[in-house]
Amino acid sequence: MILGLPKHPSDESIVEGILAGGRKEHEALIALYKKFHVSLERFIVHRSTGRDYAKQPEDIIWEAIEAFVVNVKKGSFTLKDATLETYLKSICKNLWFRYVSQETSREERHNRYMAEWDKLEDDVNDMLIEKENWEYYISLVNKLGRNCRQILEMRLVDGLSMQEVSKKLIENGTFENDQTVRNAKSKCLKKIMEMISSNHQ
Repeated sequence: MILGLPKHPSDESIVEGILAGGRKEHEALIALYKKFHVSLERFIVHRSTGRDYAKQPEDIIWEAIEAFVVNVKKGSFTLKDATLETYLKSICKNLWFRYVSQETSREERHNRYMAEWDKLEDDVNDMLIEKENWEYYISLVNKLGRNCRQILEMRLVDGLSMQEVSKKLIENGTFENDQTVRNAKSKCLKKIMEMISSNHQ
């Protein structure tokens, strides 16, 4: 049983506890969570499209509770507006849809970026293969620096996958993680494309 509140607290007693502050607010938040977390979790899961998102329903529930408390304290919510469950579900729905929208946009940006990388890599690879003076173009690669040379030789000469390249360069301490390897590769490809183009204008 939660101290200071009935075993099955009403919406009114929870709001009063939040407004009271201190220990009563703490008890009211526990009561709020216990009373609604199951229905809120079901509500969110039903809208999650079955995907495994980094942010879980539990995260959304606590963010919704935090937003609810802020709104109660600043007077922008009263029980005349809606029941606590209805209001919390509304907040959860908005938070969840906003998060999913951000995730979708992030994935779309990532996919576009990866497609650009792949196209640029194909262009550079084709240009190098088509050239008769292979040693000259290798000398261009050498001018890009040790890290660029390693990445391009592994990809274009050794034929390793980007995952294999990343693993090797992270293991030997050249880069910290996969993203930094990919960023470096992108810069290298763009640089060598510029060098090849400028030397054959």
